[in-house]
Amino acid sequence: MNEDSDFIEAFNRLIEPLHIADNSSKQPFSILFKRRIDELGITQSRVEAMLSIEKKSLNNILNKEAKRVGIITIIKLAQFLNLPISDFVKVYLQELPSEQIGDIEKAKKNNFIVQNFDLPQLHKKKFISSKTDYDLIENRIVKFFGLNSIYDFAKEVVTPAFSRTKRSSSDLMREFWVQSALYQFKLLENPNSYSREQLIDLIPKIRSYTKNVKKGLVTVVKALFSIGVTVIYQESLPNISVRGATFVVDGKPCIVINDLYKRYPTLWFSLMHELHHVLYDFDEIQQVKYHLTGEPDLWLKEEKANNFAREYLFNEKRSKYILPFINESVLVKEYAEKSQVHSSIIYNFYMYDTNRWGKFKNQMPDINLAINSLNVNIWENESVEETTEKLKKEIFNI
Repeated sequence: MNEDSDFIEAFNRLIEPLHIADNSSKQPFSILFKRRIDELGITQSRVEAMLSIEKKSLNNILNKEAKRVGIITIIKLAQFLNLPISDFVKVYLQELPSEQIGDIEKAKKNNFIVQNFDLPQLHKKKFISSKTDYDLIENRIVKFFGLNSIYDFAKEVVTPAFSRTKRSSSDLMREFWVQSALYQFKLLENPNSYSREQLIDLIPKIRSYTKNVKKGLVTVVKALFSIGVTVIYQESLPNISVRGATFVVDGKPCIVINDLYKRYPTLWFSLMHELHHVLYDFDEIQQVKYHLTGEPDLWLKEEKANNFAREYLFNEKRSKYILPFINESVLVKEYAEKSQVHSSIIYNFYMYDTNRWGKFKNQMPDINLAINSLNVNIWENESVEETTEKLKKEIFNI
């Protein structure tokens, strides 16, 4: 590692506890300086000439009166004292006045915030009220997640596919969305044991609940919770293409469904898709903590999950049967009733198969009717805890 890198690393840790290998370097700079010139048998004037540092500047450093010290001067003094750049910076920083330490810490926090959050998009979503008031932003995030410090954000294991160095806006928004869901699941802490056998029994019964737009989804969510599968609705965020997600928290499956396409049938398709992952990919997901549907993934076969969802909602055989009558709304509704499914799901699969997404959009029920029972708008609440307390009281009765 070169000297500049040493300095940058030290600066990034500037007010963390000082761990310096050489115990003598914990002593004040003035003492280290005097010891060094005594070792060399030279005067301060010779040091000033040798390092090309003005007497006034050096005296200000020795007397702890220097307000700013340039990096070149720091490198020169570190070399003179035979100290690594990082150790010298720590020696120098521990002698700074508290107000200067505070300024540096503030700059460090602001830098962390900019690196880990997409402020323009969070502002656009109205999660934060300012893009430039960093104290306000820090307080909002810390309170929202219930953190002890802003630096505690995202300490959970992140999927390996996420870059931790050069992260785009979509990376930052995706991680924020993921962390929001993860905190909800941890606070909900489903008390019921997960039963795969009961889930297998329940899945064929789900389709009929699609017919009840207002209460069907919440009824199924409650039933799943009772067998150890926690399902929440979490609104999508800008710049991410997540259609749903499956987590494993404390050894139990957890599912997020969202409103990416603003269509009622998609809510049910998303739920069934994620339930396939719970049934058949549980062990793999447990290894990496979660899986996001709609994001690039090399190890889970999404086609199988899609086929599973379609098979249980309205399979291709049924779609082919109703195809000649698709423009006859009465016949479609009759067949939907016979198939124990909401007619919008039939229309949605037709639009998917033909790529004619606008043809039957007037047959789609208002998605808000379905999610109002589940939709505690997390981004408008003060904290994740406030959200989960509402879910516990209004949905899960715990």
